[in-house]
Amino acid sequence: MVDRVVFIARDIIEENRKLAEGLRRLYDRLGLTVLEFLGGPGSGKTTLIERLLELFTRDYDPHEIVYIGGDVATSLDTERIARFGVHAIQINTGGTCHLEVPHVEAALEKLGGEEFLRGKKFLIIENVGNIICPFNFPLGAHARVMVADVTEGEDKFVKHPMSTRVSDVIVINKIDLADYLGVNLDKMIEDARRINPRARIFLVSARTGAGVGELYEALKGVRGG
Repeated sequence: MVDRVVFIARDIIEENRKLAEGLRRLYDRLGLTVLEFLGGPGSGKTTLIERLLELFTRDYDPHEIVYIGGDVATSLDTERIARFGVHAIQINTGGTCHLEVPHVEAALEKLGGEEFLRGKKFLIIENVGNIICPFNFPLGAHARVMVADVTEGEDKFVKHPMSTRVSDVIVINKIDLADYLGVNLDKMIEDARRINPRARIFLVSARTGAGVGELYEALKGVRGG
């Protein structure tokens, strides 16, 4: 019985992976760059995206940017993002701890499908706040951005090596609190690099704006298609 449960879980993950490849082909065909933000509840994903959108909407027309917000309930985060004038749509999973490809496909279809996406430059997906499950279900993004914050402890990457390993960009957020909490940022960077040597690592404070400009330039340079 236990073996059967494991096999079913693998089948679900594999099926989502295949669907994600289809989404990536759609993004590439349209020349749409897709950035997915992942991290635990309270890690600062939404605040960080707000900071980044201050810069994105300086360099791009807000109507060239689409945001999909994933949460178990409420549209609070999506309402915050909609203030920037970008296209914003909410997905409520009703209890599921992560987004899957059908969630994204349904949201894009509601916005107008492929025709709506033509001419758009960036799609930002904010996944449900969870440090484990969302990382197992890719959504076809060109860059998966892991947001970890110092209040979660400096051993975050060691405790979650699989999530760390599949991330393309790693953001260590709330660095303005590191000294107060006695968090060793050098250790966090060292752990992240040892587990995932290919990921770019950024030290950021979404609250103060420190490091956000450097992160923005890196994400702006990600290209789909």
